[in-house]
Amino acid sequence: PMSTENKKASVVLIGCGAPLKSMGWYHAIQLLDNRVPDADLKYVVEPWYFSEAAKVAPGYEEFQNWRKEQEAKAGIVFFSKVVDLPPPQESEIRLCIISARTADNPALLDACVDVGCKAIYLEKPGAPTVTELEAMRDKANKSGVLVYMGFNKNVSSYLTRSRQFAENYSGKCDVTFLHNNNYKNTEEELAECFERNSEGMLKNMAIHELAILVTYYGVTVDTISEVKADREFSSLKTLKGPSGTEFTDFDKLKFKVMTKDGAEINVAADRCGGDDSVGIITDAATGKEVARFSMPDEETIANIPILKQKTGDAMPYFFTQDPDYLKLKQLVTQNIVHGTPAEGVATIDVAIDTLKVAEYLTPILQEQLK
Repeated sequence: PMSTENKKASVVLIGCGAPLKSMGWYHAIQLLDNRVPDADLKYVVEPWYFSEAAKVAPGYEEFQNWRKEQEAKAGIVFFSKVVDLPPPQESEIRLCIISARTADNPALLDACVDVGCKAIYLEKPGAPTVTELEAMRDKANKSGVLVYMGFNKNVSSYLTRSRQFAENYSGKCDVTFLHNNNYKNTEEELAECFERNSEGMLKNMAIHELAILVTYYGVTVDTISEVKADREFSSLKTLKGPSGTEFTDFDKLKFKVMTKDGAEINVAADRCGGDDSVGIITDAATGKEVARFSMPDEETIANIPILKQKTGDAMPYFFTQDPDYLKLKQLVTQNIVHGTPAEGVATIDVAIDTLKVAEYLTPILQEQLK
C-alpha cells in the first residue's frame, strides 16, 4: 500500500478559462508551480473552450496553446465534460476545484459528486440562490463530500491582524471591514456596473465581508438583533443600464450589525473607493481611528513584480490576492490529505448563511436609505 507520507490530493480543475484572464487558470498556475505541497493537478475540465461556439471567442487560441503545452510538459489530461473523467482509483483523494460561471455551478457540483470526488473547492458565491446552494449541500452530504468555499478574505492577513488588534485593545473598539472597487464615479460606469452585477451589492461585492461576519462573528439571519445604515456614508441610486433597464443599487454602503449575543460589527463597501480592502479599528469612546490593516499587505505588494515577471501580464487581482488563494488551497488540501483543520475556510453552510444574510439585509437597508 502507498504510505500516507507522500500521498497527495489529485486535483481536477473545472473551468480553466482564458490564460492570464481567468481565475481558474490562475488556480492551475499556483498548482503547476508546486506551491501547494499536498496537491497534484491531474485533470482540467473546460466546457467552454472545447465548444463549437468558442472557436471564434477571445482567448480560444491562447487556451489551446496553453493546453498543448501542459499536456506535453506536465501530462495534464483535458476534458470537455465532468462525466468524461476516469473514475478515481481506490486510494485516490480527488479534489475538484470549480471555478466556473455561478449559474453553471449547481450542475457541475452534481457531476463532481457523481464522478466520485472526495472534496470540492467551490468559488464564491457558489450558486445564484439559497435554494440551489442548499440542494448542492444536500447532494454533497449524501455522498460524504466536503464542500469548501473560495472566500479568500476569510484567510487574508488583514483580517487576522484586525481581529487580533481588536481582541487585545484595552478599551471598547469598533471594527469596520471596508471593501473598495475602482469604478469611475460616473453615471455611465456605475449603471454598467449595476447591470453587470445585477444581484446587487450585498450578494456580489460585499458578500466577502458578510462571509467574515458569518464565520467569525456568529452572524446569521436568526442571530441579528439590529441593523443600522450609516446615512452619511451610504448612497442608493436608480440608474438606467446599457440595456435600457433600470437598476436600484448602492454605490456606497456602510452599516452596523448587532447580534443577540452582543456582537457589533460594521461593513462598508464603495464601488468607487480604490483597489484595496481595509480593516479599520476605532476607539468606541472617542471615535478616533487607532489602527488599520490593508489587503494587499506590504509583503504581498513587494512580491507583485516577481509574480508578474514569472506569470506574465495577468489580471492585477491575481497578484494582490495571490497569498490568500494559495493559503485556501493549502488549508483545504492539508485537511483532506492529513486531517489538519482548515482554519477559517468557509464551508458551504457558511455560504448558505451568507447568502441568506445578504438577501435579508438588502430590503432593510434600501428602506432605511430611501
